[in-house]
Amino acid sequence: MTGWERTEKDFPAPRRSNGQDFFRWSEVAQWLDLRAVPPGRLVDGEPAGTSYGDRARKRAAGAAAASGTATRRGAARPYRVPTGAVDEPGSESLRVVAALMGDLVDRVRGAASVLDYLNLLLCLHFLRGAAPERFGALAARARVLHSLDEASELLKDIGRTTDEDMRGIGVHSSMQQALERLEPRTARDLGKVVEAIGCLTEDVFGLILDEYERQATLGSGEFFTPRAVVRLMTRLTCSPFEPEEPLSVYDPYARDGGFLIEASAFRASDTRGRTHGGVARTYGETRRADTWRLATMNLLLHGVSPSLDLKRTLPWQDSSGGASAEKFDVVLSNPPFNMTDPGREERSEGQWAFGAPPVDNDNFAWVQHCLARLRAGGRAGIIMPNKAGNSSHRADRAIRANLVERGCVECVIALPAQMFTGTSVPVSVWILRSPTDPCESTLFLNARHMGTKNGPRRTLSPADVESILSAYQSRTSTDPALLHRQHASDGIAVPGAVVSRADLRRSDYSLNPLDHVARHNEEKAEAALELSRAREQLHAAEEYLHRVQEALARRPLEARHRAPGPVADRQAPMVELASVCEIQAGPSYSKLGKKQRTADGTVPVVFPRHLKDRRVTDEADERVTQGTARRLGAFELHDQDIVCVRSGAITQPALVQPSQAGWLMSPNIIRLRVTERHAGRVLPEFLFHYLCLDETVAWMQDRAAATAAPSLRSESLGSLRIPLPDLVEQHETVAALNDLDALDRAHRTVAACVRRTRTALADTLLAPRTHPAFDPLAHDRPDKETP
Repeated sequence: MTGWERTEKDFPAPRRSNGQDFFRWSEVAQWLDLRAVPPGRLVDGEPAGTSYGDRARKRAAGAAAASGTATRRGAARPYRVPTGAVDEPGSESLRVVAALMGDLVDRVRGAASVLDYLNLLLCLHFLRGAAPERFGALAARARVLHSLDEASELLKDIGRTTDEDMRGIGVHSSMQQALERLEPRTARDLGKVVEAIGCLTEDVFGLILDEYERQATLGSGEFFTPRAVVRLMTRLTCSPFEPEEPLSVYDPYARDGGFLIEASAFRASDTRGRTHGGVARTYGETRRADTWRLATMNLLLHGVSPSLDLKRTLPWQDSSGGASAEKFDVVLSNPPFNMTDPGREERSEGQWAFGAPPVDNDNFAWVQHCLARLRAGGRAGIIMPNKAGNSSHRADRAIRANLVERGCVECVIALPAQMFTGTSVPVSVWILRSPTDPCESTLFLNARHMGTKNGPRRTLSPADVESILSAYQSRTSTDPALLHRQHASDGIAVPGAVVSRADLRRSDYSLNPLDHVARHNEEKAEAALELSRAREQLHAAEEYLHRVQEALARRPLEARHRAPGPVADRQAPMVELASVCEIQAGPSYSKLGKKQRTADGTVPVVFPRHLKDRRVTDEADERVTQGTARRLGAFELHDQDIVCVRSGAITQPALVQPSQAGWLMSPNIIRLRVTERHAGRVLPEFLFHYLCLDETVAWMQDRAAATAAPSLRSESLGSLRIPLPDLVEQHETVAALNDLDALDRAHRTVAACVRRTRTALADTLLAPRTHPAFDPLAHDRPDKETP
C-alpha cells in the first residue's frame, strides 16, 4: 500500500490513527477497479476485463471462507440478529444521560473539547455492548481509582480497547488519542462516568448524541433523526417487498446509522418478532470522520454490518464510479436541507434526470440522487422541508413538475413541528418511486397535529406511527376492509387526500400536504371535541361553585367574628417578622443560572412570574436535575412556606402547597418559614394573609424601591411589624379568609370555563365549510393552462 501511495498520484490517502497509517479497503478496491488485469496475467477462471479490484475481493472472500467466518459486506466477524432503534428512552435513562452531560462534562474534559468527552461516553457504551467482559474489567478498575495517574492510564486503555475492537472489523479508529486529551479534575469524576454508563439498561446511543447536540448548541442536527420517524419511513418503504425477498438499503447521509439499523431489524423479523432467515444488505455514506466512527459503533451494537464509507465530496460530485453507480431496492435518508431562498442560477455540475437544481440549495439535488440510486421497482423515503414542496423558484417548480409527470411521488406526509433538535422548521416525509414503476396519483397526509410535547421537542408515540401507517394503507390499498376503515376514520385520525396528476398540475405542482388536505373535517372534529370538553369543564366548575356557596351558607362569615367585649377589643401584640420566621433569600445566579437549568430536569424552580393570585402556579417551565437540587438543598421549599418576590415587580406573596414541596426557589425569591420554636404559636397561613394586605404589599414595594437596584432585602423584610393574636383568633381569621379565597377561585374558574365554551361554540358554528385550497368554483372556470 505504501509503495502504491508513493508512486501513484491518485491512490487513496491513508488515515492516521495512534501513530499508524491505515488505508480504507473500500477506497483501495475502487481504485483497483479502474485497473484491468493485463491479458497475459489472467489466471484460470478469470475472464477478459477482470480488474485487480475483482481479484482482491475474490481473494478476501476466500480468506474469510477458509477461516470459517460468516461475513457480510465490511464485516470480519459474525453478527447477531439486528435489533431496531428503541422507542423514546425511559425517565431513568434520561436522568442518567442528563447527569453525564451536566457538570461532569467540564470536570472530566478539562482543556479538551466536548467532542472528546462524547467519545469517552460512546466508547464505554460501545464496549459495554460489544465487549462486555473487557468493559467489566475496565469498570472494576474505575471503582478503585486513587490518583490522576491511574485515571490517565484508564482513559488510555479505554481508547486502546475500543480501537482494537473496531480495527478487528476493518474500521480505523483514533479513540485512544481523543481520550488521552481528557484531563479529569479528580479520579473520582472519571469513576462516576464509568459507573453511570454501567447503570444504563437500554440503547441510549442516539440519546447521548442528541444530548451532545443540544448541550453544545450546535444547531446542526448532525446526528439525530427521531426514532419514530425512522421507524415510520422504514416501514413505508420496506413493506412493499416480500419478506423473504433479498433487499438492499442505502443511506447517502447516514448520520448515526439509524435508517440502516431499523431496515435491517425490520427485514430480520416480522411484526410479531419472529426471526426471518435473512436481513437487508446495507450501505451508507457519511462526510464527517467523527460521525463515521460513531455511526459504525452504533451499527455494531445493533448487529448490523458497518458498511459505511467516508466521502469527501457530495454524492453528485463523485466521479470515481464504482459503488457510486450501484442501485438499491430502498433508499432512506435525512439529508441536510436548505431553508434559504436559492439564487436564480442553475448549477452546471452533475447529471440531473429531472432538471438542474438551483445554485446554493441542495434540496432537490438530494431528491434526485436518491431516485438515481433506486433499482427498477425501488422505493425511497427522504425528509424534506415543507417549503421545498411549494417553492416558487423556477428550477424547483420544474423539478417538481417532472417528478409528478413521471409518477415518482407516491406519498407526502406533513410531520409536527419541533421534532428535531437543531431546528423547529416543519418538515415532511416524501415517499418516492422509481420512474420504472410510476403512480398516477399522490397521497397527502397531514400529521402535524400528532405527537406530544417532550421538553423542547415533540415526539410521535408508537400509536401515532401506527395511525399514520393505517391512514396510508387504507388510502392506497384496494382491500375492501381497508377501504371501509378509511371511510370510518377519514378526517379524524390522520386527514389525507389522494390527488390526481391533473389536480397537481392545477396546484402548480405543489407537494405541500397543507395545500391539498381538506382540513375542514379535521377542524370540525377537533372543534366538536373541544366544545364537548369545554362544556364538561364548565359543568364541573359550576358544580364546585355551588358546593362552595352551600358550605358558606351553613357557616356565615358573621359567626366567625368574636362577640364584642373587653377580650375581643384587646389589641394583639406586635412582633417583628424576623422574630417568628426564618427568612432565606434565593441562591446566587452563579449557583442557579441558565447553565444549571435544563428541559430534561425533574425539579421545578419557582420564579417571580410563577406567583399569581396569591398562589404558586404549576407551570413548572424551569427545572433542574436531582443532583443540582441536592446541592441546593438549603433553598428547597416546604409545604406552608411563604414565598415573596425579591427583585423585580413586588406583588402579593404565595403560599406553597403540599404538591409543591421539594421545589426550589430562584435567585429572585425570598422564602419565609415559621421557626420550630414558634410552630405551635404562629400559623403560616395567618402570616401569609397579613402579607397579602394591600398596605403590606405597598410597604414592601417602598422598601424595595429604596435600594440602588430595586430589591427587597431580607433584613428589611424581617423588620416588618405584624400583629400576632392568640392561636384561636388566628384559626378563625384564616378560616374566614380561606372560605372567601375558595369562593373567589370558584368564580374565576367558572368565568374561564364560560370563555372557553364560548370560543369553542363560535369555532363550531362559524368555521368555514371548505378549505381555502379547494375553490368550489374552480371547475366552473376555464383551465388556464396552456396546451
